[in-house]
Amino acid sequence: MMRPVIILLVLALVSGCASEAPRPHPRHPGRIWARHRRRMQAITRFTLSAQAGIRAKRHGGSLMLRWILRPQAYQMSGYGPFGRLVFRLRVNGQGARLVSERGRFLGASPSALLTHLTGLRLPVSGLRFWILGVPTPGVVTRQHISPWGLLTTLQQNGWFIRYRRYDHTPWGRLPKLLTLTRKASTGVPTLIITIRVDRWQSA
Repeated sequence: MMRPVIILLVLALVSGCASEAPRPHPRHPGRIWARHRRRMQAITRFTLSAQAGIRAKRHGGSLMLRWILRPQAYQMSGYGPFGRLVFRLRVNGQGARLVSERGRFLGASPSALLTHLTGLRLPVSGLRFWILGVPTPGVVTRQHISPWGLLTTLQQNGWFIRYRRYDHTPWGRLPKLLTLTRKASTGVPTLIITIRVDRWQSA
């Protein structure tokens, strides 16, 4: 006696799913992207917690990343297993200060300090904007915008950035997962950085 009722319920569910229309794309993704880019480039304050993986040729590693951005300064810290501090980089109008197990270092360029520590050319200045899903101000070699008005790939300053996932935040859609790749002149990747954002905070 229950079989006809079950069949009717299944048919109702199937017909309900079949009647759902796919979500239409926005009519003007270029305009949406222009507004989104201006809004993201205007952000001067955030706190970011993320997991970062770095692979350089045969070597690689991972760390927890915490980044605090303020209008006139920022602090970026990397932590290894069990919360061990790997580095802490503070940058303000007076320059950059790096603290690590190898000591304390001062300099005008945060990128140069991290290169001195790791031996790798890390995109510190560009990451300030790329982590927000927008190019740095200046020349863009190539970029691709999704039908939803979000950046999917970007080539700038010798780096190729692929945005794999976005998340909803107080500012709108911000990257959740992205990969940054730098290649040698032969086209072989020399450095790959994967960042998975755990949490965005506006304060």
